[in-house]
Amino acid sequence: MSPQSKGRKRKTSGARRRNEPQGPDAVIAQICRTAVRDVESASDALEAELHASGLLGVWWGKYLIDADPEVVFGEPLIAYAGRNRRSGAVGLLRLIAVLGTDRQREQAAAAADALVESGVREPGWVRELGTEQVTEAWRYGDVFGDQTGVLLVVERAGARHGVVALVDHTLDGIVKDVFVTDEPDAVLADIREIDDAVTHVRGITPEEAGAVLVPAFAMTDRLAGADLEPPVDEEFGPSRALAVARVRLLPAPAPAPAPAPLDATARTAVVDEFLGSEEAHDLQPAARGCAELLVEFGSAVDPARPLRVGPGLVDRFLDETLNDGPEISDDEFEALPATVRAWASWAGRRAELPEAAMAVLLDEVDDMVCSIGRPSDPEAVPSDVADAYLAGLDLDDVQPEDLPDVLERRMFAVPAVGTRIGDEEFPFLDPSDPDDRGMLIEGEHPEYHEALAEPESDTVDGVSPRLHITVHEIVANQLWDDDPPEVWRSAKRLSATGMDRHDVLHAIGEVLVEHLHGALTGSGPSDPARYVEQIDILGRTGKARVVPLRRKR
Repeated sequence: MSPQSKGRKRKTSGARRRNEPQGPDAVIAQICRTAVRDVESASDALEAELHASGLLGVWWGKYLIDADPEVVFGEPLIAYAGRNRRSGAVGLLRLIAVLGTDRQREQAAAAADALVESGVREPGWVRELGTEQVTEAWRYGDVFGDQTGVLLVVERAGARHGVVALVDHTLDGIVKDVFVTDEPDAVLADIREIDDAVTHVRGITPEEAGAVLVPAFAMTDRLAGADLEPPVDEEFGPSRALAVARVRLLPAPAPAPAPAPLDATARTAVVDEFLGSEEAHDLQPAARGCAELLVEFGSAVDPARPLRVGPGLVDRFLDETLNDGPEISDDEFEALPATVRAWASWAGRRAELPEAAMAVLLDEVDDMVCSIGRPSDPEAVPSDVADAYLAGLDLDDVQPEDLPDVLERRMFAVPAVGTRIGDEEFPFLDPSDPDDRGMLIEGEHPEYHEALAEPESDTVDGVSPRLHITVHEIVANQLWDDDPPEVWRSAKRLSATGMDRHDVLHAIGEVLVEHLHGALTGSGPSDPARYVEQIDILGRTGKARVVPLRRKR
């Protein structure tokens, strides 16, 4: 080493190396360098595909005025990779040739061929790309038609992986969530466990899978391209490109004819049929306007099945009607809860839903309609309702930024101030009063009302109604008082996995019953510290992931 160079570095003084990109190009160049390193570190083709799919998902759904993000970001990335003479650059280009848009796939394939012809070696796993085949397809969904999950099992080079997608038919048929798993058999086992009277699971042909997934992914992309921000889950973007590549392995479905919506005469006939039914015989005159809104909504959201009914569909109807829909009269607003209940019962009977599914539907609809008129903004609610949810708090000790969480917690514990028990309506109960809170919780369990009215009643389907509601009430009290705080933290974690509120309360209640077993049976004392430890585990671990069917948005 010469004296001049020993221990010295040449000063740049802010000067750039020749041909080093600047501005936005520098960002693309850095993205390319990072992606090349990630691809080179991949141990197999699937890991490499996941890296590339995550990269392509960075700009999916981004909206640029008068520009396509796939052109602005994706195509320059291909150009930079084509000038990089590393093995990982060839690998990245081969991956984009599988996962990218039509134009990107063509450009990337040409750039990769050029690098290989010039002597750059490609990773060994590249030879596996394009050899994958869909060998199994499974469909699971609720009997209401709100959501459909599909598992594609893919085989390649002696290994299996899977793609799981959830299509939400209450959200214009978009793919709401998707993920890739290297344990498809474990996921399938979990899916099979949820097969019951409300959720069906069955094997389907590749043609049937394509008929579900191809239009669903196309609708999701269409909404994203129109800057409508489809409400997809967090993992959708990173997994989308790889999932779409696997969907391209399926037979393309034949174009489906556009469904003909109900005309004015047909809509009137449906309303008349509903109002003449047994379910509607006690409704107020204003129920006609509510029924007309229900039929118009069904025709617009699901024109092929305008009279379909499900918890998710009812939830969207109420959300849009009460927030963004046409103005309704005071009489219609008052008649809306009873009308929606009757409509769900009538439409469910008309669709011949199983008895267990009808119980779930009516239970969840009751939960929804009891919340009508309860705004989430504490300044907008009636003073008696606001006072009820804030009761017992010293507002001087509550930070303003903590108030939304307090209200969310208490409204999760007791989401309504009105309920129905048997044939009796209770339009306003005070959730801060323990007795009223107990009545609200009892109202959430219409399947037990008849048994609870009989002093000698024992069990319903093997469940003690009184014990079940007592456990529910204890959990609600713990949430209301935030004592112990681990209960609310676990409830939020479980909710984030897609579990609905009732299932979250049941999960916590199972731990509570186990904790109380010794005290209830006299076999031993309870251990509060152990209870807190077990509660704090909930939502932190789980089995192989299944996209859950979410009955309400």
